[in-house]
Amino acid sequence: MTVPVFPTGIVRDADRTLAVAATPVTSPFTGSQDVQDWGGEWWDYNIEVALRLGQRDGRSLSSFFARLRGPVTPFLFVDPSIDQTGNYGSPLVRGAGQSGNTLDTDGWSAAGLRDGDFFSLGSGLATEFYQLTADVQPSSGAATLEFVPALRSSPADDASLEVVNPKVLLRLTSPVPTRIRPYDKYQFSFTAREAI
Repeated sequence: MTVPVFPTGIVRDADRTLAVAATPVTSPFTGSQDVQDWGGEWWDYNIEVALRLGQRDGRSLSSFFARLRGPVTPFLFVDPSIDQTGNYGSPLVRGAGQSGNTLDTDGWSAAGLRDGDFFSLGSGLATEFYQLTADVQPSSGAATLEFVPALRSSPADDASLEVVNPKVLLRLTSPVPTRIRPYDKYQFSFTAREAI
């Protein structure tokens, strides 16, 4: 199955949140808290599309959302707030069987990503999206990445990392209405959750 890709260059506003399945319980007597961490983590997006879409572009985007059929079909999204152009080399996973919130990699140039930057692993329906929680410090081309959320699956040895244009696999949380304003101004806003 070819995974649809959301058109680039038309996002006006985007809110990105790492949702965590955790439940705090506060004692009514002491105010102390215990937190039950259920282990689930995913990305939530709230997106508004540029308001000056012409009739042709507006209809095309309306068709894109209609083809998704609400939450049925996942799609790939390149977050427009992520600008990580640079010469990072060709980073690859170093060693199979890794899990958790760290990943051994190699193939880096002297430059590394910074705390808060993003990367993705896999492609199509297997795309996974992560945010770094520490600077990447390559040494002889190797580096250990620290990130959230935890790895969803163990990547293969020598799997490539996408660091310039990382993608997130999303699924709409509800159908998207087509709002048409005077003079053929099309407006869209939608919410989506990481498809895991």
